[in-house]
Amino acid sequence: MKRRVFLGLVASTLLMAVPAFGATGGWKRDNKGWWYQFSDGSYVRSSWINVNNMWYYMNGSGYMQTGWLKEGKDWYYLDTNNGDMKVGWVNVNNTWYYMNPFNGGRMDANTYTPDGYYVDESGAYRASGRMTETNRGGQNNSTNAVSSASQVSTSAYAQRVIELVNEERAKYGLSPLSADSALMNSADIRAKELVTLFSHTRPDGSSYRTLMPSGLMTWGENVAMGQRSPESVMDSWMNSQGHRENILSDDFSLIGVGCYSDGSTLYWVQNFGARR
Repeated sequence: MKRRVFLGLVASTLLMAVPAFGATGGWKRDNKGWWYQFSDGSYVRSSWINVNNMWYYMNGSGYMQTGWLKEGKDWYYLDTNNGDMKVGWVNVNNTWYYMNPFNGGRMDANTYTPDGYYVDESGAYRASGRMTETNRGGQNNSTNAVSSASQVSTSAYAQRVIELVNEERAKYGLSPLSADSALMNSADIRAKELVTLFSHTRPDGSSYRTLMPSGLMTWGENVAMGQRSPESVMDSWMNSQGHRENILSDDFSLIGVGCYSDGSTLYWVQNFGARR
């Protein structure tokens, strides 16, 4: 039988996947609003711009947008006065939302925030818990005073990823993948190794395949970093062709998932395989 090797592409969540423009030029204003003009007279339309390490969004006419912004399926919140993208907890009309700094400022929804609070499918915080607003320079910024944070363990996160993988496969009539103890072990090791080297190459220079258990006829790997929940990392993988192909491949029957926490950053690994 011909041996087939499936390699997942590297996925990461490292703030915005958008260009950072140079901070030359300056802000301009007319009766319609603010825009940012570069030294050559050009300006940005329908795009993000980074000025002095702050993100802003310029609409189709080139003017700075404020308030809620929907880009694709993602929501962001831009300060109503200054237009800068907010991260962390934000209070809008007496409702708390979490704009995840580990996911590029995107609003968390239907998940647990990094500090252990649940936000519903609309992104709103509904459960009990004490939130304390901190006013910074007159802006409507917010921080969270955590009284308790019932964090889900990384092992539980790994199990949840397996559940989500099989839910996706079921949508396409594919057989579920079985958790394999050897692949779970390799995925745990790989997740820790990603802290040192975020790559399909191991820190010692060898391929990730050196950790694959013997007897496999196919194998593959997906990796990611920065996503703060199983739902978030699965969303990232399913929206990336290489990762999606691994998750939905009918050449795999086994899976192992690892999740490792290094400070505030989570590292994720999916190892796939099928035995002879």
